[in-house]
Amino acid sequence: MTGTERRPGPTGVPSVLPPVPAGITPYITGYSRETPLPLALVADPVRGRLAYADETPYDRDSWGTLWTRTAMPPRGRRGSPRPQVVHPYRQRRAMLDLWCRICKRPVDPGYTGPYLFLRRAEGGPVCEGEHTGSPPLHLPCAAVAVQVCPDLRGCWTAAWARHAPYWGVTGDVHDPRTLAPRAVRVEIQAESSAVRWTVAHRMLVELQHVTPLPRTALEREWARLGRDRLEHEFARTAALTGAV
Repeated sequence: MTGTERRPGPTGVPSVLPPVPAGITPYITGYSRETPLPLALVADPVRGRLAYADETPYDRDSWGTLWTRTAMPPRGRRGSPRPQVVHPYRQRRAMLDLWCRICKRPVDPGYTGPYLFLRRAEGGPVCEGEHTGSPPLHLPCAAVAVQVCPDLRGCWTAAWARHAPYWGVTGDVHDPRTLAPRAVRVEIQAESSAVRWTVAHRMLVELQHVTPLPRTALEREWARLGRDRLEHEFARTAALTGAV
């Protein structure tokens, strides 16, 4: 074992990482006052799709998909963070513009890639063509994510993806006749006819030109940055994300 290949600490956090300061809340996290809003669903006979009775232009994304409504109180009035909850609108914005899921800053302003993605390690390594609803990360923010994100804590795998184009959504598919839910939280490709009768909850991208990143390799990248640099980046992220 080399000096940079250290064993994880007792909680599964690599020992190369300094602890995350209190107060960092990932950008896509939901809060206690960001509650789901009532949905009055109707069928749009002209366009042949699901709609809201009081629909506004903000209810659909750039592809015309209908999205669930969730309260968005002003910053400072959101309540307490709910780490297990992802806010649909902020997740969509982060996926659309490839913003970091932790700090909101663009991961690659030039959109040339590659992009760093992490997910829970269950099911093996990240594969070519895989779909994900987890936005990418900066390298220092990935060190935050493995400590504060419940879906990653203690069980994560990583990969670089050269491209991450839009693929579709995760959502609830409704029956065109009764409007009753027919399938809940399923992946729907953008080209599928079912997307016209779907209320979306998360945007999905497809990972292309994937290079799996073993856990030890990512730990070496963090070690290369060094604890001082990571602590500086953690403090900057705390300043960006801590106030609710």
